[in-house]
Amino acid sequence: MILSMKLDIENKEITSGTLSGCDGVNPNGDRIGFTNYYMTKNDQPNIPVVGEFHFSRFSYLYWEEELLKMKAGGIRIVASYVFWIHHEEEEGKFRWDGNRNLRHFVDLCSKLELPLILRIGPFCHGEVRNGGIPDWVFHKPLEIRSNDPMYLHYVDRLYCEIARQIKGAFYQDGGQIIGIQLENEFMHAGAPMDAWGYQSGVHLSSGKGGHNHLIELQKLAKAAGIQPIFFTATAWGGAAVLEKDTLPMLAGYAYTPWIPDQPPSGEYIYRDLHKTPAERVNYESLEYPVAYCEMAGGMQVSYHARPLVAPESIEAMTMVKLASGSNLLGYYMYHGGTNPVGVNGFLHESGLPKLTYDYQSPLGEFGRVSPSYDRIRTLALFMESFGSILAPMGTQLLEGQDCIDSTDTKELRWCVRQKDGSGFVFMNNFQDHVDMPDREDVRLALETNKGRVCIPHKETFTLKKEQSIILPFHLMLDRVNYRSATVQPLTRLKKGKNIVHVFYAHEGIPAEMVMDKQSVESITVSNGQVEEEEQDWFVRSTPGRNHSISCGLTNGDCVHVLILNREEALQTYRFHLWGEEQLIISDAHLFVKNEQLVCTSAGRSQCTVSILSSLTGEIQANLGSLREKLMGTFTDLEISCPVYCPTVEVSYRKDNYAQIDLDCDWPSWVEDVFLKIDYDGDVAMAQIGDDLLTDHIQYGLPWYIGLKENKHKLRDDKVNLSITPLRKWKVKSYVNQAYVKRFEGVEIAQFNHIQAIPHYRLALTKKSKE
Repeated sequence: MILSMKLDIENKEITSGTLSGCDGVNPNGDRIGFTNYYMTKNDQPNIPVVGEFHFSRFSYLYWEEELLKMKAGGIRIVASYVFWIHHEEEEGKFRWDGNRNLRHFVDLCSKLELPLILRIGPFCHGEVRNGGIPDWVFHKPLEIRSNDPMYLHYVDRLYCEIARQIKGAFYQDGGQIIGIQLENEFMHAGAPMDAWGYQSGVHLSSGKGGHNHLIELQKLAKAAGIQPIFFTATAWGGAAVLEKDTLPMLAGYAYTPWIPDQPPSGEYIYRDLHKTPAERVNYESLEYPVAYCEMAGGMQVSYHARPLVAPESIEAMTMVKLASGSNLLGYYMYHGGTNPVGVNGFLHESGLPKLTYDYQSPLGEFGRVSPSYDRIRTLALFMESFGSILAPMGTQLLEGQDCIDSTDTKELRWCVRQKDGSGFVFMNNFQDHVDMPDREDVRLALETNKGRVCIPHKETFTLKKEQSIILPFHLMLDRVNYRSATVQPLTRLKKGKNIVHVFYAHEGIPAEMVMDKQSVESITVSNGQVEEEEQDWFVRSTPGRNHSISCGLTNGDCVHVLILNREEALQTYRFHLWGEEQLIISDAHLFVKNEQLVCTSAGRSQCTVSILSSLTGEIQANLGSLREKLMGTFTDLEISCPVYCPTVEVSYRKDNYAQIDLDCDWPSWVEDVFLKIDYDGDVAMAQIGDDLLTDHIQYGLPWYIGLKENKHKLRDDKVNLSITPLRKWKVKSYVNQAYVKRFEGVEIAQFNHIQAIPHYRLALTKKSKE
């Protein structure tokens, strides 16, 4: 299968755009701004990755470390709702304490140098009761989401309270707040009206007044002192968007509980989103960057819709949106959480769990790392290192690519982003709700103004089912001209005087590179072959961190190239640590805190940390044992600590009721203990004493509960688990004065296995010089 494309489109026209006035400079002289196509950082093109984390849905005791985990995962901007109902559940009684302490969260983002977008409502949705509007508001003679004077009075009071909490924390003041979202999906969607309480399925108004209402909200915000670099608006579905000072942002969801009997979505079809958005919008798309604030990082499970979101789907959607011209990628949710319990009851949206808001996120309800976390990180590394090159590139499609039906399993999906004949090929073989076949004997032929490129250079490859890949062509990087490669760019860094380019190979695709001899004078491959052609070097290499390629440049410099395998790429981190950039591969999950490399591992008391270049004799572990071994260009550090086996006693009063007595005297190297609960049933809940800890709607995966926040309670109380039965067969109903249901069939509610899994935590530090 040979796929050909002639790259004959003109370069993307980059203009100042409508947001040209939305730039900000902090006291250090750092600048954030916009063109019509991308965001800029210090006047350079930038593709930031945004992660949604709702502070009021997580314990404030652990905000800092969760933000550090987000940062380690490649998140460069944090987004969070400020839910009105969480802060003024009772009229006039504002709460900014504990998990509701907005200022503390904002200050942590500043400490960690994480820019912040706050979504302040008043209507937020976010699967919160009444979309975040307190019940008491509905007792007033007013019309919500409109320019009703009484409604605006209460909104003004809310904004003034928020302004007090974030005073002096804006980017231009030296803080990290760069953006503010007013309202949400305005003039497009509402939320269940739970305050009314009579009939399910009744929704709040989607809003009235269009732009005029948003103008009033912006006036109130600015008058209160809320003056960000830019405002944002959720712009899908024809929602209202203010032209001035406002970045329209989009959404991409493939697993959508709000669509009954959901067909395969169109989220995995390539388009030129800058020219033609995927759905109706209310603004001139060519004047703004394509920005996503709600690209699915998972999906919340509801009682009537229980999607299981595959990690492959999140990776594939990211690549498709990136290929289609998106230059800002935001995940909703990136970090899950737990709904707070209100003064007057639960604050969840009807039909959803009372407490859990895990969302199948990369970082879950209790901070547990899911497989999508590693996949997103590989792409975030790519965008951080190559975003300035990719951002100005336009999208080019073969005719008909944007019209492929979602159910089509025959047409191979691919497109190109390019500028001046250089760029990246994107290929996707994932589609939600469709079983895609392997694509065998694939070869690409690109006609560019820099010459013809074939990928692979001589043979063909197989694009496996559920794979999505990015391959470079005519990529000039640190004076090395990669004419083509069958390996995906991962990151770039400087180690001392050396420059290192890191790629990785996908399964089923042999690792090869073609380099221009005009830029590369000599090549040495530790495990592979080099063929010298008339104009190029043709390199085949065995993927793996212990193999390397050294390129001697015509100017005398040397560039080192690493081609990792897929597993190693998913374990790769890049940190600024111990005075320089570090490339680290580990079977643990890592983050950096106070110049310590923190290593966390679920169920394993031993882990390996491989650091590029030798650090022999300089690293020490905070506890346990440490062994060093030099492996090629990496130093392997094997860290181990004593195995901890939690003492657990499980008693069953009934098939659907379990009581767990758990030892809470964990050793210092155990950060948390998670319960892994495999059960059959409908809905489950967990309590400690009389307090509801969390709940769960069964959707096909085990239920995980982290216990560290409630460790102190386990000294006196046990964990109680209960399941409501899943009914299989028929339910007959009729009305005879009262509503009557009669069930005929089988009820299933049982625990299959309950396990306590310790989560270990160790740390590495660099020894100080005597």
